[in-house]
Amino acid sequence: MRIMDYEGFRAHLKKASRKRNEPLIKIVAFQERYMKIEEIQYYDVEQNYMSIQACNTLWMNLENKSFRNLVSHNLKYFQTMDNLGRHSLENLIRELYDTAVPILLDYDPDDYYNLQQLSEILVMDENKLIEQLEMGRFKGAFIDEEGNWLKPKPDKAELFL
Repeated sequence: MRIMDYEGFRAHLKKASRKRNEPLIKIVAFQERYMKIEEIQYYDVEQNYMSIQACNTLWMNLENKSFRNLVSHNLKYFQTMDNLGRHSLENLIRELYDTAVPILLDYDPDDYYNLQQLSEILVMDENKLIEQLEMGRFKGAFIDEEGNWLKPKPDKAELFL
């Protein structure tokens, strides 16, 4: 299966942000291990692409330092942030690409549950299910280019193990 490369991700994020003006977490699914981070160490520039100035800008502007808080803002929030230049914004988008669940470009929809199907199977309210999906609790779940959640169906071989 083909996954969206960085340039495609960048274009998708910017287009969806302009069109829907939603928080990043409504546009892209992120890996569970990042969603659990309670305090991002922005100042550790050896571990990310951003400059010290960009890290300090994020640190000062985000009252809650969790990864979930970071992705709960829309892209415009970061674009209008003082002292976060264009280059730093691009580097932030690269960080988001590295932490995102890959967006599949060519997949068979029959191999995935949509939100409504998954809600019925799990007998769970869709809003609560979205919270679980946003926290990365379902391996391989992602948001497609139209903004719909998809979760892979279990492999038939796995059912008989």
